[in-house]
Amino acid sequence: MVSALTLFSFFPKPITAQDDEILKLRQKISELENRIKDLESLLMIYKEPKEIRSEKTGQGWQNKKNWRSLKTGMTVEQVRAVLGEPIKTIDGIRTLWYYPNIFCGYVSFDDKGRLTVWNEP
Repeated sequence: MVSALTLFSFFPKPITAQDDEILKLRQKISELENRIKDLESLLMIYKEPKEIRSEKTGQGWQNKKNWRSLKTGMTVEQVRAVLGEPIKTIDGIRTLWYYPNIFCGYVSFDDKGRLTVWNEP
C-alpha cells in the first residue's frame, strides 16, 4: 500500500478544468496590472506642477488657442508643431492622434496626411 502511494506521488497530476481556470485568471490579473500601470503613467502628467507640464509640452495641446488655430488641410508636421506629440496614434485609412486629456482631444488625417477633423478638449 505504501509503495503504491509513493508511486502515485511521482506522476504529475493531470490538469483539471479548475487548474485551467486558475491559469486564465492569473493571465487576466497580469493584463489588468499592465493596464493600471499605463493609466498611472497618464495620471502622472496631471500630478506634476503646471509649470513643469508646460515645459514638457510647450502648452501645445493644452492651450485652447492652439486647437482653435488648426485648419483643415494642415500637414502632419504642421499639426505636430502646434499641438505637440500625441499620446497615442492609430494608423489606418485615416490616421488618428489622441492627446492625454479626459475630454478626448484628437485629430484625424486623411490618407495623404492632411488634417480633416479634430475634437478640441
